[in-house]
Amino acid sequence: MGVEEAKRDECGFTLREEDVDRLLNRSVIDRVELFSTLGNETRYRILLVLTEASDPVCGCELEPYFDVGQSSISQALTRLHRAGLVTRTKDGRWRYYEPTATGERLVGLVEDGLDGEPLIAD
Repeated sequence: MGVEEAKRDECGFTLREEDVDRLLNRSVIDRVELFSTLGNETRYRILLVLTEASDPVCGCELEPYFDVGQSSISQALTRLHRAGLVTRTKDGRWRYYEPTATGERLVGLVEDGLDGEPLIAD
Protein backbone atom coordinates (compact mmCIF):
# COMPACT_ATOMS: atom_id res chain seq x y z
CA MET A 1 0.00 0.00 0.00
CA GLY A 2 1.40 3.40 -1.03
CA VAL A 3 1.48 6.54 1.11
CA GLU A 4 -1.52 8.08 -0.69
CA GLU A 5 -3.59 4.92 -0.24
CA ALA A 6 -2.68 4.81 3.46
CA LYS A 7 -3.81 8.45 3.89
CA ARG A 8 -7.13 7.64 2.22
CA ASP A 9 -7.69 4.69 4.55
CA GLU A 10 -6.88 6.80 7.63
CA CYS A 11 -9.25 9.67 6.86
CA GLY A 12 -12.14 7.69 5.41
CA PHE A 13 -11.60 9.12 1.92
CA THR A 14 -15.00 9.39 0.24
CA LEU A 15 -14.25 11.17 -3.05
CA ARG A 16 -14.22 9.00 -6.11
CA GLU A 17 -11.43 9.95 -8.50
CA GLU A 18 -13.63 9.63 -11.60
CA ASP A 19 -16.25 11.97 -10.07
CA VAL A 20 -13.66 14.57 -9.15
CA ASP A 21 -12.02 14.34 -12.58
CA ARG A 22 -15.40 14.76 -14.30
CA LEU A 23 -16.25 17.84 -12.23
CA LEU A 24 -12.84 19.46 -12.54
CA ASN A 25 -12.66 18.92 -16.27
CA ARG A 26 -16.04 20.38 -17.21
CA SER A 27 -16.39 24.03 -18.09
CA VAL A 28 -17.76 26.20 -15.30
CA ILE A 29 -16.92 29.54 -16.87
CA ASP A 30 -20.59 30.50 -17.27
CA ARG A 31 -21.32 29.65 -13.63
CA VAL A 32 -18.31 31.58 -12.39
CA GLU A 33 -19.40 34.57 -14.49
CA LEU A 34 -22.88 34.31 -13.00
CA PHE A 35 -21.61 34.45 -9.42
CA SER A 36 -19.07 37.10 -10.30
CA THR A 37 -21.91 39.23 -11.64
CA LEU A 38 -23.89 38.79 -8.43
CA GLY A 39 -20.79 39.51 -6.34
CA ASN A 40 -21.10 43.25 -6.91
CA GLU A 41 -23.35 45.18 -4.52
CA THR A 42 -24.86 47.50 -7.13
CA ARG A 43 -25.63 44.68 -9.56
CA TYR A 44 -27.15 42.50 -6.84
CA ARG A 45 -29.29 45.36 -5.51
CA ILE A 46 -30.50 46.20 -9.02
CA LEU A 47 -31.49 42.58 -9.55
CA LEU A 48 -33.21 42.59 -6.16
CA VAL A 49 -35.21 45.71 -7.09
CA LEU A 50 -36.16 44.22 -10.46
CA THR A 51 -37.45 41.04 -8.83
CA GLU A 52 -39.80 43.12 -6.67
CA ALA A 53 -41.15 45.23 -9.55
CA SER A 54 -44.52 44.23 -10.96
CA ASP A 55 -43.64 45.45 -14.48
CA PRO A 56 -40.45 45.87 -16.51
CA VAL A 57 -38.36 48.79 -15.25
CA CYS A 58 -36.73 51.44 -17.42
CA GLY A 59 -33.03 51.75 -16.64
CA CYS A 60 -33.49 55.49 -16.10
CA GLU A 61 -35.86 54.79 -13.18
CA LEU A 62 -33.11 53.13 -11.16
CA GLU A 63 -30.60 55.99 -10.89
CA PRO A 64 -32.31 57.96 -8.09
CA TYR A 65 -32.21 54.90 -5.83
CA PHE A 66 -28.51 54.13 -6.19
CA ASP A 67 -25.44 56.06 -5.16
CA VAL A 68 -23.86 55.67 -8.61
CA GLY A 69 -24.25 57.46 -11.92
CA GLN A 70 -26.37 56.47 -14.91
CA SER A 71 -23.30 55.05 -16.65
CA SER A 72 -22.68 52.63 -13.77
CA ILE A 73 -26.35 51.64 -13.75
CA SER A 74 -26.20 50.98 -17.49
CA GLN A 75 -23.02 48.91 -17.15
CA ALA A 76 -24.55 46.91 -14.29
CA LEU A 77 -27.69 46.20 -16.33
CA THR A 78 -25.60 45.14 -19.32
CA ARG A 79 -23.63 42.74 -17.18
CA LEU A 80 -26.81 41.32 -15.61
CA HIS A 81 -28.22 40.86 -19.11
CA ARG A 82 -25.05 39.17 -20.40
CA ALA A 83 -25.16 36.77 -17.43
CA GLY A 84 -28.76 35.83 -18.29
CA LEU A 85 -30.21 37.29 -15.11
CA VAL A 86 -32.39 39.98 -16.75
CA THR A 87 -34.12 40.48 -20.08
CA ARG A 88 -33.92 43.74 -21.98
CA THR A 89 -36.64 45.18 -24.23
CA LYS A 90 -36.02 48.28 -26.30
CA ASP A 91 -38.84 50.77 -26.86
CA GLY A 92 -37.59 53.74 -28.84
CA ARG A 93 -34.68 55.16 -26.91
CA TRP A 94 -35.70 53.46 -23.66
CA ARG A 95 -34.67 50.03 -22.43
CA TYR A 96 -36.81 48.08 -20.01
CA TYR A 97 -35.49 45.31 -17.79
CA GLU A 98 -37.04 42.46 -15.88
CA PRO A 99 -35.52 39.45 -14.16
CA THR A 100 -35.31 36.09 -15.88
CA ALA A 101 -36.51 32.96 -14.12
CA THR A 102 -32.86 32.26 -13.22
CA GLY A 103 -32.47 35.74 -11.74
CA GLU A 104 -35.62 35.34 -9.69
CA ARG A 105 -34.58 31.88 -8.45
CA LEU A 106 -31.14 33.07 -7.39
CA VAL A 107 -32.52 36.07 -5.52
CA GLY A 108 -35.11 33.81 -3.90
CA LEU A 109 -32.40 31.42 -2.80
CA VAL A 110 -30.28 34.16 -1.30
CA GLU A 111 -33.12 36.16 0.24
CA ASP A 112 -35.49 33.45 1.39
CA GLY A 113 -33.72 30.13 1.24
CA LEU A 114 -31.13 30.75 3.92
CA ASP A 115 -33.62 31.22 6.77
CA GLY A 116 -31.59 33.85 8.55
CA GLU A 117 -28.30 31.97 8.25
CA PRO A 118 -25.37 34.31 7.65
CA LEU A 119 -23.94 34.21 4.14
CA ILE A 120 -20.42 34.59 5.44
CA ALA A 121 -19.34 32.65 8.51
CA ASP A 122 -16.85 34.10 10.98
